[in-house]
Amino acid sequence: MLSAEQIKLLISANESLQVQLADANAMLAAREQEIEFLSDELAESVALRSKIDGQQDEIESIRNRLGEGQQANKGAEERELELQRELTGMAVLNKDYGELLQDYASLQSQFKDIQMQLITMKAASLELEQYARRIGELESLLENSVLERDSLKERISMLESKNFLKEI
Repeated sequence: MLSAEQIKLLISANESLQVQLADANAMLAAREQEIEFLSDELAESVALRSKIDGQQDEIESIRNRLGEGQQANKGAEERELELQRELTGMAVLNKDYGELLQDYASLQSQFKDIQMQLITMKAASLELEQYARRIGELESLLENSVLERDSLKERISMLESKNFLKEI
């Protein structure tokens, strides 16, 4: 059997081992708490990672929509430029149209003036025709008169010569 001293040593060693065991249990409990804390942290980290992944997907979706919006905006800007060009062209056409209207009004005024001149010229031409006809008639009368005069002169000459002959 064991001596008292050996039992004391064993008890002392046992107590020492129990203190060590208590320390080890305390450390184990602390480690388990740490593991539990790290597990919670890991779960939170996984949840956050999942949330971050979702947010990244959402950000990517927003970027895509933003890109589409930018493309639509670019298209709208191009259309706006095209419309501005069309408006500028329309303004030029409108200006040209106004000038054409002024030219048309001027030409109409000139046309009316020319029509009046034509009417005046027709009247003058008619008057000239009447004068020409009258001159033709007078020339014809004059010619007839000259012929008649010449005929009368001949007759007078003949009569005078007959009278002269009678006298002889």
